[in-house]
Amino acid sequence: MIRLGGVGMEVGLIIGLFVSSAVALDCLYNQRIKTTGVLLIVNLCLTVALAYQFKQMEKIFYIFLALAGIVVLFFAIRFYLRKRKEKSLIIDADSMIEEKDDE
Repeated sequence: MIRLGGVGMEVGLIIGLFVSSAVALDCLYNQRIKTTGVLLIVNLCLTVALAYQFKQMEKIFYIFLALAGIVVLFFAIRFYLRKRKEKSLIIDADSMIEEKDDE
């Protein structure tokens, strides 16, 4: 007998994920794009539910948090380098104007 709270739930989620993926591929092949999109969203929900069942949500959260930190760091460095480049261009333009005045 399958228990809902034990191993049976994980097996059911894995089977559901497999079936949903197979039907999504079939819909993609038959060019039913909206149905494919819906099934892909269902796949994402089943993946999260499966991870929650296996107590992996905490690890997944830390991974997403680390990725978000890397993205923020990337954009901060990019912003800093762009500001520094603009500042050096302004200084170069000022020195070019001063050189023209001397001639």
